[in-house]
Amino acid sequence: MDQDAAEVIVTQSRQGCVPLRPLGVTDILDGSFRAMRRNPRAIFGPAAVIAVVQVALISGMQLAASQFLTVVQLQLLGTLVISAVLGTVLGGFIAVVVTQDVLGVKVTAWEVLTRLRGRILGLCGLAVVITLLEGLGLLALVVVGVWLWGIWAVAVPAMVVERTTIRGALSRSRQLTAGLFWRVWGVRALAYLLASVLNLIVSIPFLALASAVTSSSFLPDANSGSSAVYTLIIAVGSVLSTTLTAPIRAGIDALLYVDLRMRREGLDIVLQQAARAQQPVAPVVSSQARSAF
Repeated sequence: MDQDAAEVIVTQSRQGCVPLRPLGVTDILDGSFRAMRRNPRAIFGPAAVIAVVQVALISGMQLAASQFLTVVQLQLLGTLVISAVLGTVLGGFIAVVVTQDVLGVKVTAWEVLTRLRGRILGLCGLAVVITLLEGLGLLALVVVGVWLWGIWAVAVPAMVVERTTIRGALSRSRQLTAGLFWRVWGVRALAYLLASVLNLIVSIPFLALASAVTSSSFLPDANSGSSAVYTLIIAVGSVLSTTLTAPIRAGIDALLYVDLRMRREGLDIVLQQAARAQQPVAPVVSSQARSAF
């Protein structure tokens, strides 16, 4: 076998959830699901915990708002911020799992938490900045919000992998997505569409069950029991749907980050070398590459 043929085989090899080469759309979508299958505890465990916290916080906020506030916009803003912050923290968690899995390295939830030590507050701040600026962009001019959603697509993976600041993560994401905006935006939109469909499929049975139970004779005192039972069933459905769908979006963002670094910095060469040597990835492939996984 000649050298060129050998290089083709290496390039097409799959040590982890994706091939060690620049990724196509199918590779990214399939890779996200493959990573979840390969790392169920490290992904779905934290996702479930964050989903429970998210549902509890949002439910508590809505209950308090119903008693003390009359402005619906404040409730919506609070829900958006809570979801964004917790979703970003989960995104950082999953980014570590997925980028390690690209090399075929499996990490535990505790190992990921150790790596994220000192980055949680940064991720929360990043979530607030992105949410507010994208929201203001949508309100001021829809195209601005759409543009920001694309250029900041990989800010979360960049922050946790390269251990940079909020400003550094936003700048890094814009640098990586430059010239590939519509490809990145399209893949993210497809990911959110798939997650939304799955969320709907999971949620419908719980909505039907909640409606059936609260309207049946199981609750003789409807005024005292139906509302609580309905809320509980819907909350369980929300936790389950969030646990299943949030990792899809986060995993695809992480793989977009990997793909962009492969295309712009030749990271695939570093990954191939690391895979052949069966050792952690070397730091950089060029002066532009900041770090590997």
